[in-house]
Amino acid sequence: MRRAFVSSLFLALAGFTLLFGLEFFLEWRGAGYPGFGDMSWAGENNSKLADVLSPMARAYNNVLAMLLATIGLAIPLTANMHTPKLIDLFLRDRINRVVLSFMALGAAHVLFVTYIIGPRFAPMWSIRLAVLAALLGWAVLIPYFFYVVRFLDPSRIVRRLSDEVTTLVVKVASKHADPVSTQELVAARVDQLGTIVLKSLDRGDRGIAREGIWALKQLIDQHATWKASLPRAWYRVDRADFVGLSAEALDMIIDERTWFEMKCGLQLNLAYQAALHKASDAVSSISDANRAIALRAANRGDTEALQLGVRFFNNYLREAIKARNVHAVYDVFHQYRLLAKDLVDRPKLLAQIAKHFVYYAAMARQYGLVFAPQLAVFDLGYMVRRAYEAKVENAGALLTTTLKLPHHTAADVHSLAVKAKLILGAFLLGNKLVAEAAQVRDNLADVDPAEIEHACAELLAADRVFFEVTDHQINLEYVPPERRAPLEQFCAELVATCRAAAAAPEASG
Repeated sequence: MRRAFVSSLFLALAGFTLLFGLEFFLEWRGAGYPGFGDMSWAGENNSKLADVLSPMARAYNNVLAMLLATIGLAIPLTANMHTPKLIDLFLRDRINRVVLSFMALGAAHVLFVTYIIGPRFAPMWSIRLAVLAALLGWAVLIPYFFYVVRFLDPSRIVRRLSDEVTTLVVKVASKHADPVSTQELVAARVDQLGTIVLKSLDRGDRGIAREGIWALKQLIDQHATWKASLPRAWYRVDRADFVGLSAEALDMIIDERTWFEMKCGLQLNLAYQAALHKASDAVSSISDANRAIALRAANRGDTEALQLGVRFFNNYLREAIKARNVHAVYDVFHQYRLLAKDLVDRPKLLAQIAKHFVYYAAMARQYGLVFAPQLAVFDLGYMVRRAYEAKVENAGALLTTTLKLPHHTAADVHSLAVKAKLILGAFLLGNKLVAEAAQVRDNLADVDPAEIEHACAELLAADRVFFEVTDHQINLEYVPPERRAPLEQFCAELVATCRAAAAAPEASG
């Protein structure tokens, strides 16, 4: 933005110089190339010099009035819409200070030069300087108005706050700033970014909300690059930093060195709660950002930050279920599953995530969201398949956890859950995991054979693309051609088992 201001200023100056210079040259040539003495009022009529400077002084006053009126109205209004920090950002910006100071100084200088002109005193150098400063001031005016308008762009406010946080963190890491006082500044800037996201959601400005969400994610990534270089004092926090947290929670944050991730994560969590009722796309952006944060933490070996990301996923699920927002539940399960896909080298964490799926599926059922638990079976089934493909040591435990999710309530059969388990059983059978496939078959033994045959037929006929527009878009029921033969075999064996089990009591009777 500053580069645009400087380039537009140079263009304005070049235009002014070319236009006025050409005009002067043509007139000067037409007058027969007079000397400087012939063109000056100095010594001939000094009052004329004052007459020339007087409208310049009035012009300066008008310019200053316009600038101050624009700034006095636009900055507070925009700050009220986004963040009070904007006022501080504006006042500390170098270009704003230089331009406003230059305009005030130019106006005062013209008045001063007009005052010192006398009947026998013509301060020509001061007059020339005043005229040149006035021309420069008018050349600055239009680029500066554009600069102020761009300065108020909320996207640029988000970028400025992000850049300021990054600069402060780098200063602490390079031992050029006090960690304690700088930590307070950084925490305040992160809070202000969170405020921008919340206010944007209140106004329905989803684009700025998404930019703020992604800015918080990027700040965590940038902070991570300096994490090892930051002093121990940087990681100390107290109740003032996290109001409401217990002493044990604060001790955990200090031990895990995750105060920055926690601060940004809490802003995202507040935004998530607000977005649940106002902007579904912001919900998706937040869950996607959290997955990216957790995955980056896993890639760099930051187990504590990874665990924090998992806990925030759990928070999102709870809030979505409480709000009875099926779309949000589906979205979080999907992003959670994508994270688990990339954590196959962490079997213990995979097992924890699987248990979380079961827990929140049961919670969704209690809130009357029958569809949500069935989605969880699909996502857990995907995780189990990924675990067996990667030969994860606790893949069997994941399978057992998945089969705990019910596929019926009393006489009401949950067809989606049945289909998810059929897909899982077909995968196991196709990969010659006979014992594991038998577990799935035993789990589904209480389903009516006609229901299984119907589910199998629908799975085989399912299109790859879901018939509505969704975040995932791929049909959960879609079975690739290479897995259809194992599916038919598994369903046939399951139907035979169910019918044999049903016929056994009749034969004994």
